[in-house]
Amino acid sequence: MSGRAPKLLAALAAAMVLVFVGGVLAAVDAIELPGNWRSTLGLDDGRPNPPCRIGLYRKAPQSPPAPAGHWRFERETPKSVVEGSAVAIGPTIYTFGGSAPGNLHRVLAYDVRSGRWSEPTQLPVGLNHTPSAAWHGDAYLAGGYLEGAEATSDFWRYDPRANSWHREPPMGQPRGGAAAAVVGDKLYVADGAPQTYGIGNPSGPYSTLEIFDFATRSWSDGPNAPYALHHVNAAALGGKVYLAGGRIDPQASSEKFFRYDPARERWETLPDLPMGAYSSVGIVSAAGRIVVFGGDDELGWEDGGGSVTPSAWAFDPKTLRWQRLPDLTIERHAFGAAVDDGRIYAISGGYCPGIKLNGPVGTHTVESLPVSAVTHGSRNRRGG
Repeated sequence: MSGRAPKLLAALAAAMVLVFVGGVLAAVDAIELPGNWRSTLGLDDGRPNPPCRIGLYRKAPQSPPAPAGHWRFERETPKSVVEGSAVAIGPTIYTFGGSAPGNLHRVLAYDVRSGRWSEPTQLPVGLNHTPSAAWHGDAYLAGGYLEGAEATSDFWRYDPRANSWHREPPMGQPRGGAAAAVVGDKLYVADGAPQTYGIGNPSGPYSTLEIFDFATRSWSDGPNAPYALHHVNAAALGGKVYLAGGRIDPQASSEKFFRYDPARERWETLPDLPMGAYSSVGIVSAAGRIVVFGGDDELGWEDGGGSVTPSAWAFDPKTLRWQRLPDLTIERHAFGAAVDDGRIYAISGGYCPGIKLNGPVGTHTVESLPVSAVTHGSRNRRGG
């Protein structure tokens, strides 16, 4: 008996350590617990906690099939950034802000030549869901959710040469999850919404358009957009601003694709997104096309529903037709999208719709596709 006692005590101690470690991991939502164990252990606070892993929510159209080719993995981000934004300035891609915990003030910089990441600065205030755009070598951030909560009308300029921040004249309307793009010497900011998650009876999104004139440093109003959306993104091409996807309410996404012509001060509806209704998509202009990739559908995410798409498409404004591109290797939404040095980049983001108890689950991965892929695969087209 005396020889067995130490072994029993050692086994009991090991079991207690395992239970303690498991409890800590479950409490921080690092592992999934079976059945109703969370409630039994007192870890369930009533918030949704759907399962999450790469591939679980992946969904892409079957037809037309994705063409040959692939996205190349680049060096991973030092932190996973979800619900931030990205912009290319020279040979560097910058990401700004993101969801808590840990990303609200974060700024990452990726040198496409060396493949190295750095953190050159921090945001002067915590922000997420803030669109960014570049003009004359500076980055501009319009609105967003201040500290991840209330919508703000703040307008910031980042000078990467001096590594300094400057507060610019604010927008007239606080908004987060809006779309923004530069045409000529003006910045166009459309749609967006007040905070839509975690509050009762949230207000609907806006359809308003605000225009910032870099020469006069003043804002003016443009004609309302045809669709009121948040979690919508934009890119500029050929003197026009293109908007893709978005949400019409806290969960339901939109398949709408439309553009604004500043010269005519007119909106135009274009053929719907070919992958269906998705929000938080990536959108860039490359090789005379608008490229839309990734995105999520959040309907029913609290119960494990929804989807995240890896599909990528190019829109030809001359023919008004969509062309299928190679799928992303990892499905993602709410990621940084940019074009630099002949490649299209998808930076970080999340691979599950909605959020977990401690925020969205992000990936550190970065993928890139050569711009030349946009002009190939002409057989994989979908008409408008």
